[in-house]
Amino acid sequence: MSIKPVQVNVNELQLGMFVSGLDRPWTQTPFPIQGFLVRSALDIENLRAYCDYVYIDVTKGRAAAPAKPSPIPRIHRGEAPDKKLKSAPARPTVAKSAASGRRVGQVPLKVQYGVYRTVTPMRKELVQANRAFNTLKGNLSLFAKQLSKGKQIDYDTVRRSVNSMVDSVLRCPDAFTWLMRLRRKDQETYDHSLRSALWAVQFARFIGTSKEDIQTLCTATLLKDIGKMRLPKELLKKTNRSPEEEHQYRRFVEYGVEMLRNTHQVEAKVISVVRHHCERFDGSGYPEGLIGSKIPLLAQMCGIASVYDAISNPRESAKPVAASRAISLIYNMRDRQFREDLVLQFIQSIGLYPTGTMVELTTGDIGVVVEQDPDSRLTPKIALLDNRQGEGEKIVVDLKDQKAVTAVLEQRQQLMRTPGKVAIARDLEPSRFDFDVSDLTPEFLQPKAESSGGVLGNLKDRLLRR
Repeated sequence: MSIKPVQVNVNELQLGMFVSGLDRPWTQTPFPIQGFLVRSALDIENLRAYCDYVYIDVTKGRAAAPAKPSPIPRIHRGEAPDKKLKSAPARPTVAKSAASGRRVGQVPLKVQYGVYRTVTPMRKELVQANRAFNTLKGNLSLFAKQLSKGKQIDYDTVRRSVNSMVDSVLRCPDAFTWLMRLRRKDQETYDHSLRSALWAVQFARFIGTSKEDIQTLCTATLLKDIGKMRLPKELLKKTNRSPEEEHQYRRFVEYGVEMLRNTHQVEAKVISVVRHHCERFDGSGYPEGLIGSKIPLLAQMCGIASVYDAISNPRESAKPVAASRAISLIYNMRDRQFREDLVLQFIQSIGLYPTGTMVELTTGDIGVVVEQDPDSRLTPKIALLDNRQGEGEKIVVDLKDQKAVTAVLEQRQQLMRTPGKVAIARDLEPSRFDFDVSDLTPEFLQPKAESSGGVLGNLKDRLLRR
């Protein structure tokens, strides 16, 4: 006879319980769909941000029992995941090396929410972001060529380009995110380091890191793979490397540090991030196998951003996954490859549906997330596609404006009556659809004359006048 899962209020969760079900679809949360063991107060806090109650499997973990009220502040479900998660209070946590059993003290993560606010609309910022991106890409390419040939480098120009990118992301993070999502059919436009730098800067922006450290983090993330220029192309393309080949591959970190040091211009803090970005919290990383807090904080942030991009981007992964799945995989790495509170904050910084994510609505409509609201992550602006092939006119709707969303869907004769709140049902695997996100770009970069509602309102007005 099978044992039924036990329903438990999130306020009554205890360490050691195994969560096997939620009161909402797994795909709307960062949690692994196969369930997980509650191992820390942060697990409980994160569950509170998404659920009112969960189901536990008593055969895999601790059974429900009367418990004292949890000291963790309540985060109401109606606010999730819009309100930012706070780190577990009071005491320093520790990391334990699997190899040595050694415990290393850890200073609690300092988070300051609201330091940076979106001050420029995405439509307007896209112009500046596009200019900054093109300049940065050109300067990086020149820097790499100069470095590889032993010529005099122009590092100051690279830093100025980095500062322009950071300034743009601080003003409006969605603009650069959108540019990074563009898929050019005729050329390799964007690479892993640039995308990783974007995730890293958004992460740092979210937790209120100083602008100086954000610039350092951005520069280092852009330069983290520079040492791969010394590796054979065959080795870089190979997916199943032998132990000897893996050892040779990992030397790219050493090569990169050496190349940057020899310039005598790159700052020590930047080189430190490059040197340690492949280290892992549990000591399983390289080149030194550092543990816990011995890994510089900025290097840990660079590592999380790089791994997330490698998982989620089609060009970095043979089998790209939907954003929610990538987030779930990163979540599973908490307190192992990466520090737990950093993982939770990173997930909050990018949201469940990053700009450019293809999603399916509760009405069955397919769309693309074109802009997020940092205070309402589950109700972004969506570009609705006419069909699953993405053909025809794209209409942008704001999921926060339910009346307007319903009017648009009714006008398209795809919604005969209101089915309740129109929301995102799930995100979609990027490889399932032959749709080029760049088809949407002109609607933002070259808007027509604006009505009082702006370019998004203009699109909606044009549809409703039919």
